[in-house]
Amino acid sequence: MQNDFVHRFLFDEADLIMEDEKRSVPMVMDASKEGWVGIPHGGIGMGAIVELANDFAHCTCDNDLKYPVQCSFRMGGSEVRVGDAVTVEAVPTGSGISGRVIPEGSETPYITAEIGCGVENPEPEDGFREYIPENFSRLSGRLEHIPYYLNCFVCGVNRSAPGLKRQFHLWESPHGSIACAFSGFNTEDPETIHRFSRKGWLHPITQLAVLDETMGWGGFLAFANGGVSVRLNFTLLRKIGVDEKIVFFGRGEKVKGKIDKRMFFWASGCGAVVRDDGALEVVTASSGQWYALKSLTDQMENELIPKEQTQKIFAIAQTVASCKNE
Repeated sequence: MQNDFVHRFLFDEADLIMEDEKRSVPMVMDASKEGWVGIPHGGIGMGAIVELANDFAHCTCDNDLKYPVQCSFRMGGSEVRVGDAVTVEAVPTGSGISGRVIPEGSETPYITAEIGCGVENPEPEDGFREYIPENFSRLSGRLEHIPYYLNCFVCGVNRSAPGLKRQFHLWESPHGSIACAFSGFNTEDPETIHRFSRKGWLHPITQLAVLDETMGWGGFLAFANGGVSVRLNFTLLRKIGVDEKIVFFGRGEKVKGKIDKRMFFWASGCGAVVRDDGALEVVTASSGQWYALKSLTDQMENELIPKEQTQKIFAIAQTVASCKNE
């Protein structure tokens, strides 16, 4: 593996351990890796597993991953909190790796993953095709700001550690309430999201983490509750350059159950590069399932800032959700 900024952010100075075909490395889920308050961001564990794929020759070409890359993640085994120590492991498979993140002292993984590299004829999830606009100009003047956390790896605005610092937006499209985020449009991006790159190409952790959160927001906007990721699927169709402008989309698709008992929701998403004429080229497709929790919805209401944006976005989501229940 390459000992660069991304590697050190994830693993500090920890050494890679090689046991036969297995690769493993310890990682501390310190405050720099926070998502929900007190909980590591799911994108961290996912990105760490994908980072290990770089150490397997059959997954790489010219010191980079072979594309397209397909990722399937499962969460929710062992609970992990900020401050916990974990081990990230990977073993080779026919076309990629199987990976997992295991908390110290536990035999139950926090995240498991199947990663395929150089996948022929990938068949990505395509739920986004109903709502992705035909041209970037369709978004102009139609975006509502979504509130943010102070220290979240993806959206935190007052971090002492590097982070992606993405601002999320609500786009009221003809096909429902869509969450959006952007990369490559802001002069601050070289000091935020572009730091998580390698040789001019965005590291996959950026797409995994941003789309996880974009789809999560899409689910909230549709069903008025926050949740933890349970299953996430991604198809990374090609590398993305730091000089490219990207729009990330996410929409809640369906819900099952009630928040006072047991509630799950599903969401779809994608990342699209904006071409010179405004046309959108889909470069990443995603889908996922979330376990909704009232405690996280309450945390959002109490911790997100600014408060006026929080109140407004909650009112919008609750109106949409109540209409779906009628």
